[in-house]
Amino acid sequence: MQVFPSYNSSSTSQSPLLQMFRLSSHLPSSCRPSWCSGALAFTPFRSTFSSISNLGQTPNHVNSKIFNNPSQQNNPQSPLVETTIGEVDINTFRRAAWVPKTPLLLQGFHSLPAINNWFQNDTSSSFAVFSPSMKQYEDMILPYEFTVSHLFRDEPNPEGDVLSKYLKWLRGSSEYKDSYVPVLVEALMQSSDSAENPKSTISFQQFEAPLSLIMSACQFNLTRENPAERIKHIYVAQSDLSHLPEPLFRDLPTPDIIKQAGKGDIYSSSIWLGLQPTYTPLHRDPNPNLFCQLVGSKRIRLMTPDLGDDIYARVRRELGSHGSSRFRGTEMMRGRERELLHRAVWDNDTVSEVLLNPRDALFIPTGWWHSVASDGTYGQLNSSVNWWFR
Repeated sequence: MQVFPSYNSSSTSQSPLLQMFRLSSHLPSSCRPSWCSGALAFTPFRSTFSSISNLGQTPNHVNSKIFNNPSQQNNPQSPLVETTIGEVDINTFRRAAWVPKTPLLLQGFHSLPAINNWFQNDTSSSFAVFSPSMKQYEDMILPYEFTVSHLFRDEPNPEGDVLSKYLKWLRGSSEYKDSYVPVLVEALMQSSDSAENPKSTISFQQFEAPLSLIMSACQFNLTRENPAERIKHIYVAQSDLSHLPEPLFRDLPTPDIIKQAGKGDIYSSSIWLGLQPTYTPLHRDPNPNLFCQLVGSKRIRLMTPDLGDDIYARVRRELGSHGSSRFRGTEMMRGRERELLHRAVWDNDTVSEVLLNPRDALFIPTGWWHSVASDGTYGQLNSSVNWWFR
């Protein structure tokens, strides 16, 4: 049972190549499928990394002190999200957030090893990239989402042009030309172009692919000075931590407040890896959520259970349909429901918003509605991890 809204992949448009690729996800990591001249063959997969520098040292923590989030002081209609800086003891956390069931922004709260073990800064830019140590995990299969914004079919498609340039770059790369990443990108392009609605403004796809897909896209983006020419909207979303190789799993130890605040039960946990912009529509979770930022920044808009219920019900009435607020299909990621929910949340000045930077965390109580959007320059790497617990 999933905590986060469950997407029905059977209703998502997938090309035959993507369907075939999904079936290949159970192959040994030492080989991968490559489609050439209509034949299925197995070839080794390779990748290299540029020289990159460290992200920096863990900042010194200060004694925790609870105060109101200053970014919301000018909005009297918005419920204030309290903030603590540095390490927070369990009694302070219980008193400020757990018992009253209110959100809490924890700035500089964590120093999870994944920050420095998984990522580094590129020496020639401000971009975070994957560290060389991640090369050994490039065959790891992960759940992806890919969203493309379309204009009408008789008008130019800038994002399709970027994918074409990315594909050309892959085919000219000694690291990726013999892998199945170019085949996968070609399949994504075909699936986007053959969307069932000829005037759809959003093409949303789900599929399974190796870590090397987002790694190669991140490398490609480093070659593009113009943000509009970078790959974006690729998102490893809600990938279960328990499926990670043991060394990577150890880089994301469970914070003490999760183990001590309540029963100590972890309902589920996920890693999130994306290229800006990424987006999660309005939803609520049936369990408390601790959301920790690793790389890049995210903005999270929060609503009380009552306010969120009202907005969700209003959108459903406007759509003339009924639905669950916790388990919804792909309609939440494309089409009119996505548009209406986005407008109701992100165009509403009365909604609370918090900004999460690396090493920050946000506690989201049960039933609080929230929508999450990455923040920064197009194509930048963004990563988070979260735990649902009780």
